Amino acid sequence: MALLAASLLTMVAICLASLGVWRFCQDIDLAGDFIFADGFLSHWQVWIGAAVLVQYTGWRLTRYARKVRADAAVPVPEETKPLPSRVAANI
Repeated sequence: MALLAASLLTMVAICLASLGVWRFCQDIDLAGDFIFADGFLSHWQVWIGAAVLVQYTGWRLTRYARKVRADAAVPVPEETKPLPSRVAANI
């Protein structure tokens, strides 16, 4: 579940970053009107900051999932490992 959530958060971060770039380009007259004309969401810093925060959360979830997966891979004790099919005698 953590890997799935991290993948989805990466897509959300890309969307947020694209909105931030759009707003920044509107500020320098390279793009058309932004969807939020005024208010808190009308600043490009908010969108880029949200993208960074969401991407960081996705990165932490990925690290968590890999750690849990590595911890779950319990090594097999020597006594239960199957013997090789050919036994060679040292003479």
